[in-house]
Amino acid sequence: MNMVADVLRWLWSALLFFPRQLAAFWSTPKPRPIRCIRVEDFPATLESATVYLAGEGTNLWGAAMICPCGCAEVIELNLLKQVRPCWSAEEHADGTVSLVPSVWRQKGCKSHFFLRRGGIEWC
Repeated sequence: MNMVADVLRWLWSALLFFPRQLAAFWSTPKPRPIRCIRVEDFPATLESATVYLAGEGTNLWGAAMICPCGCAEVIELNLLKQVRPCWSAEEHADGTVSLVPSVWRQKGCKSHFFLRRGGIEWC
């Protein structure tokens, strides 16, 4: 009888706990995707959640963004294949962007992340 009471208590607490967890999950604001803006040269001030791709047409030479960790530092990435290290940027139809390979800051906050389809995947 004691075991049955324990199981019933556990089921009751699970039934009370689950709806709260579900509500918390759905009400948690989702981070907005990082969008892409084409520019001829980087602006003086950058907006967060935005990657600026500098160059003309298919001749991109650089990408810049505010570090997504919250340190507010500017990250500038080389897109020229002749210069190392270099990244490649892929723009998507929904206005988001992907960068390959990962971004790993060697100074400052030392953030390491992938930017895939506008979402940050932390390493």
